[in-house]
Amino acid sequence: MSRLLDPVLFYRIARWLYCRNIPVLPRVLEGLSVVVFHCEIPYVTKIGSNLQLAHHAFGLVIHPRAVLGDNVVISPGVVIGGRNCRSEVPRIGNNVYVGPGAKILGDVVVGEGAVIGANAVVLYFIPPCSVAVGIPARIIRTDIDPFEYSGWPSHLFAIRYPG
Repeated sequence: MSRLLDPVLFYRIARWLYCRNIPVLPRVLEGLSVVVFHCEIPYVTKIGSNLQLAHHAFGLVIHPRAVLGDNVVISPGVVIGGRNCRSEVPRIGNNVYVGPGAKILGDVVVGEGAVIGANAVVLYFIPPCSVAVGIPARIIRTDIDPFEYSGWPSHLFAIRYPG
């Protein structure tokens, strides 16, 4: 039952329908996701496999043109790109953890294996395998093992990081 109440499932079904040129149903599912979960994941957004939303990521906003890699974990209250109509949008690499309330805005690249702290406002490039915190976000650690900082089980991913 809990698998049915998952905004990622709503996104995946809407994306599948959109990629097969079925016109109305993707919009309906996206609208249901907003109403039920207060979670905006547009079906046109390119998201890699194994997206995980902590606590259904209540209050999540993802820009339609943002790009998310594989194994991204997003916490509640996160904004990725906002609701603007600008052409500059964030690109998030693989194995990234985004803490609660973080904002990733503008033409930003978040490197693979990065950890974004709670309530951080990311306005600049975040290098791979680093920890960013603060307003605006600054790098406090580099060459980390993201599994150690995020609590993920490392056996799920084939990539090993320095640390």
